[in-house]
Amino acid sequence: MCNKAQLNQNLLDAQPDQTALSHLGQQLSQQCAEMDACLLQGLMELRAAHIGLQAILTLLQQRDEPLLFSSDEAVALLEPVQQRLSHGLSCINRLV
Repeated sequence: MCNKAQLNQNLLDAQPDQTALSHLGQQLSQQCAEMDACLLQGLMELRAAHIGLQAILTLLQQRDEPLLFSSDEAVALLEPVQQRLSHGLSCINRLV
């Protein structure tokens, strides 16, 4: 992905050159598409993690009897949520 500041400078430098402007326009369009895809992927991961946490909370709240599970089992429930959160935040952090 091209650096935003560099792309802006290239755009300013290329103003009199229509061919260069066209090429930079294509680069900008590609960069926007990559950023959109990254943002969408990050949001999808965060949404999936949110749904996973909601499911775990619902399971825990609707139990009539005491919960008897080990910390290893709790980790097994939460690990996929943590992985999705981590991946989603990583995608979004690449944009800032």
